[in-house]
Amino acid sequence: MGKMVKPFGSTYAENEPLTTTTTTQPTANMTASAPPMEDLDLSSTYVEFILLGDRENYVIRADKNAIAQSQCELSRIFESGGTTAVRRIDEGRFSVSESNKENFELFIRYLETKFIKFHDTQHTLELLEIASRYRCADLEMKCVKELDMFLTVESVMKVFRALWLYNSIIPPVKAKDLRGKSRQEAKEFPNFTPEEYFAALLNNCLQLIEMHAEEIFQQPEMTKLSFKELEMIVKRDALQMSYETVLYDLLSAWSKEECLRKNIDITSENRRRVLGALCYTPRYLTMSLSEFQSLKDRVELLDATEIALVTDVFKNNKKGLNLTPEQTELIENFKKSRPPFPLLPIQLSERSNAKNYPKKMRRYVAELEKENEPKRNCCHRTILNCVTAFAFIFD
Repeated sequence: MGKMVKPFGSTYAENEPLTTTTTTQPTANMTASAPPMEDLDLSSTYVEFILLGDRENYVIRADKNAIAQSQCELSRIFESGGTTAVRRIDEGRFSVSESNKENFELFIRYLETKFIKFHDTQHTLELLEIASRYRCADLEMKCVKELDMFLTVESVMKVFRALWLYNSIIPPVKAKDLRGKSRQEAKEFPNFTPEEYFAALLNNCLQLIEMHAEEIFQQPEMTKLSFKELEMIVKRDALQMSYETVLYDLLSAWSKEECLRKNIDITSENRRRVLGALCYTPRYLTMSLSEFQSLKDRVELLDATEIALVTDVFKNNKKGLNLTPEQTELIENFKKSRPPFPLLPIQLSERSNAKNYPKKMRRYVAELEKENEPKRNCCHRTILNCVTAFAFIFD
């Protein structure tokens, strides 16, 4: 489809074909076959969105019925006279505060045709931002599917951080909860909301981060995370790393940058302060004693008492140690080995289809589900049923 953007100030007459200067004298038998062009009521068919720019304005003409029937925020402009982002000028003409006229026109064309072409992850995120601002649920969900389809080690952190903009940081739906349900059961559930799609995509971002933790933790973007973002990642149980030192190094690097952001001295005490309980996320007792001593000599993420406690356990295996319940729990967490695989993602696209993952991984998840099934109570099962249909949306 050709671009519909034209400089503000132009008129429909300017786009009419040129005619010759030759004229014909009218006769008594000649009558007008159509009303004059200026009498046509174009406002009944089209609506114009005027994008205000710094140097020049642009007009995007759209099908009025398509906008009115879109059920998004723009459909309200004909009743209320405008929205927060769209202001009515006169009949059929509205001013819009948009910095990206190309993306806004793509959004308008989507409302008309229900078709849109994505270029890359950044472009999809930009369109998702527009769709969310104008509350276009079907485009929001289409963007989520596209983001999931092309989610990679290189793009996952960009997508993960963008999700925080849409208030979707809620306890993620777990892929293990989406197994063992029939297609008929899936059809009985109501339509899903964009928020539920965001939660599923967030879950899939975290799942991919778990699978490739060692590679992703070395990306510069990791040290730019907020505390909440970092916490959500490093507390994941199934982080796939060859050594726990990978996580320790990430916490060391992030705490240094956080001290700089807070304009405080980069000391071991300040590093522990900005990390808080995240200092305890590495599984220290799965390392060797020499590895642990090498780490603490570089950066002390544990205080002197905690270092002494871990060292004593390395040497004595808790024999003769008078531990408090809190210390016992801490030591048990330090000794806990990580699962061999993370859980499977929720299928939002062909990429996240379970069949694309190794058989060993699928077998492990299936056995884990079987072990956990008796522990589920009726209330929990009801909640899980509400999200089950995600596994079948794209079949």
